[in-house]
Parts: sequence; structure tokens; C-alpha cells
Amino acid sequence: MSDKPLKFAIFLSLILSLVAFWDHQVTSYLKEFVVLIHEICHASAALFTGGMVKGIALHGNEGGETIAIPASFRGSFILVVSAGYIGSSLVGGLLLKAGFSGHNARQTLILFGLMLISVSVLYSKLGELAYFTGIFWGVAILVIGMLGESISILTLVFLGTSISLYSIYDLSDFAEKLPETDAGILAFWMSGLTPEDLTSEEVPTAVLFLGYLIATLWSLLSIGIIYFFLKGSLHDHQPNSDYGTDNPMDQFERFPGELSPEAKMWLEKRGVDPESGVVIPPNLLLDLPPKDK
Repeated sequence: MSDKPLKFAIFLSLILSLVAFWDHQVTSYLKEFVVLIHEICHASAALFTGGMVKGIALHGNEGGETIAIPASFRGSFILVVSAGYIGSSLVGGLLLKAGFSGHNARQTLILFGLMLISVSVLYSKLGELAYFTGIFWGVAILVIGMLGESISILTLVFLGTSISLYSIYDLSDFAEKLPETDAGILAFWMSGLTPEDLTSEEVPTAVLFLGYLIATLWSLLSIGIIYFFLKGSLHDHQPNSDYGTDNPMDQFERFPGELSPEAKMWLEKRGVDPESGVVIPPNLLLDLPPKDK
């Protein structure tokens, strides 16, 4: 894909379709898939920083839980908690970029499917929602990746759009139930408190302020990540551009096929080399030796 208006039309149509069917039962399966991606990002951050992952679970209400033990250094907990929203934005943006670029779409989709299956088997319990969600989507993505390049490209764009849209939509939870969100968890931790330490249902002002500050930073960063990848995805990639070659003569169009003697003579009189089909600038014609008849 290299047509920018077409790319944007596809992206916009997917956004509108997802919004129109946002509360449909079919879309609920897609939401559980995106929540699983969110939890996998938490788990990945824990593993990459030297921690351990005990399990991943989905609760069936668009909520999930990752039980992990972060590494010993203080910043690891911040990275693990932040990875849910930031990581989902990165995954959505990367899938969008891979789909719109069309490069190795099948391989990308197959690797993504294998990753889902592997994580589900390793870190979710057999028979639970997280296990079935990961296996179902992993197998489906794996099969689509084996069908062909075109359907793989469309699937990558669809998945990237869905994850990106839900990542932004899920940020609205900060305004409604901040203490229960990742931002609230991090705010309690940074303040040295836990929800169990509260003597009343009222959340301390310091925790609320810190939570909303964290949520705002995550929101801006997530939107910026998605915008960055979307802008790059919609950019027209033309490696063989007329002005992308070292030889200025390469920008002239060549004539395919064989030409008749009359056509060759007509082209020679007008400064075109009939053998190569290259248009020769007039100032170079004066330096060319005459051809033998």
C-alpha cells in the first residue's frame, strides 16, 4: 500500500465500524483480546526487567490482572505498571505500521499468533478466560497468516486499529475509577500507601493528584505513540522515487519493447536514444559522435 488517501480511508472506516458496534456482543470478544494484550505488556515488562510472572487472568468485565514480581531495583515497578497502556499503544502502532507498509505481513502475523499461544500456555491457567482468549485469537491469527499476504495486511491493520482505539478509550477509566486503575496503583505505591491502609472510603488528595498526573502523562504518551506510528504508516513510501537515485539520467522514463526503424529515426531527431530509451538533454547532443549508418 502506498496511496495515502486510501490508507486513511481504510483506517477511518475501521474506526467508525468499531465505534458503531462498540457495545455489540461480537465486539466484546475483541475487547477481551485487547485487554489480554494489555496484560501481556505488563508481563513482558516484568520479564524484560529481570522479574517474574506468576500468571495472567481476565475477569470477563473488560478487566484483567497480571500477577508479577518485579525486579529488585526501584524503577522496575514503575516500568511494569506503566507498560500496560504504553505497551498496548506500541503494539497497536507497530501492527498498523507493519500492515500499511506491507513488508513481511505474513511473517509478522504468524509470529504474533505464536506469541499469543505461547504466553497463554505459559502464564494463564487451563480452562480460564485468559487461556481460551489467547489460544483462540492466537490460532485464528496464525491461520490467517498462512492464507496469504493480502489478508494478512488487512488483518494487521484491523488489529492495530482495534488495539490503538481501545488503548485510548480505556484511558477514560482514569476519570471514573482512578484508584482501581494502573495509575491509581502506581500513585498509592509512590505515596507509600495501599488501598488497605485507608481508614475511610475517601482517597487521600495527594494520591488523587499523583494518580491524575500519572494518568495524564500516560494519556499524552499513548496518544503521541499512536500518532507517530499512524503518521509514519500513512506516509507514501516510494523507494524508487524519481529523485531518489544518484544518477540524474535515471529519472528519465525508458521505452519498453522493440521499435520500428521509422520510430527509431523519429526518436533520434528529437534527442532520444532508441537503444536505451533515455531522453538526452539537448546540451549533451552536441557532444555525441555521429552514429555509423
